[in-house]
Amino acid sequence: MDSSEQLSEAQVTTPAAGGEPDVSLDQWQALEALWRSILGLEANIESARLSANAVRGDMEAAFRQSLAVEEKLHASQADVSQWTQAKNRIHYSLPKVREFVHRATWALASVERKRLEEIVKTHVEPRVPLPDADKVREEMEHLQKARQVLLGQGNSVQAEGRGLVAETNRILGNLRRTAADNARKKKERDSKRR
Repeated sequence: MDSSEQLSEAQVTTPAAGGEPDVSLDQWQALEALWRSILGLEANIESARLSANAVRGDMEAAFRQSLAVEEKLHASQADVSQWTQAKNRIHYSLPKVREFVHRATWALASVERKRLEEIVKTHVEPRVPLPDADKVREEMEHLQKARQVLLGQGNSVQAEGRGLVAETNRILGNLRRTAADNARKKKERDSKRR
C-alpha cells in the first residue's frame, strides 16, 4: 500500500461524506487488538486439538488393552473389577475428546469467522471506512468469547483424558504385578507339594 492510499488519523476520525462519523483511531485499534486476540486463541486451540487427538489415541489404546490368559487366571477379582471400571471411565470420556477435536477442526471454517476475517482484510487493516463498526466489534467479542470457551473445553478434556489414561495404566500395572506374584506363589506351593 503506498502512502497515498493510507488514511491519516485526521481522515479516519473526520465525518464521512454521508454525515456519519468514521471509525475513530481507538476503535480501529480495539478491532485490531480483538482480531489478534482471536488469532492467538485459535493458535492455542489448534495446539490443544493436536494434543487432544494424541490423548484420544492413548485413551483408545488403553481402552482396547486386554489381559493375557495367565493374567486373567491369577489376577484378583478386585483388581480386575477396578481395571474394568477405569476402562469404562475412558469409554465414557472419549466422546468429549472427540467432540472437542471435531469442534476445533471446524472452528476456522465457520461462516461468522470467515466473514469477520474478510472485514478485517478489507476494512480494518487498510482502515477503510466501516459501517456498523460497533456491531463488528460486538461480533468479534462474541467470537473471542466462543474461542475462549472452546479452548477451555480443550484444556479440560485433555487433562481428564491424560488422568484417566494414567489411572488405567497404573491399575493395570498393579494388576499385572499382583497376578505375577500370585502365579509365582502358586508355582512355589505346587513345587513344595511334589
